[in-house]
Amino acid sequence: MSTMGEYAHIKIEDLQDAIFDILEEYGETVYIATEEGLDAAEKVLIKNMKAGSPSRTGDFKKKWRGSRRKYKLSRFVHNTKMVKGKKGTIPLTNILEYSSVRGNPFMKKVHEKSINEMAAAVVGTIKRGV
Repeated sequence: MSTMGEYAHIKIEDLQDAIFDILEEYGETVYIATEEGLDAAEKVLIKNMKAGSPSRTGDFKKKWRGSRRKYKLSRFVHNTKMVKGKKGTIPLTNILEYSSVRGNPFMKKVHEKSINEMAAAVVGTIKRGV
């Protein structure tokens, strides 16, 4: 990031451009720090999902993953464990979260309990990066 000393000799007619340059550089710094903060929040959620997962065999707990996909400033956390269903394989998360017979809903609860911790991870990373 630029130092204010390099702007000490700006002419008044160049002030607007100088301010624009400073804000643009600062915006890029905040953007990068926010992306890093979201990586930290993703790790928090994955850790909490693993801790809150049912663990009959332990295989389901090990399958939590995060990905950026194609969207900026967002993360996706999912579980890759698949099981045989009536029409092929289906994600085990669907059964656990939504089945009225075999369900054990926990993901929404874990996510909601993780929000403050995830927000703290993002804000802490941004503060360190800016």
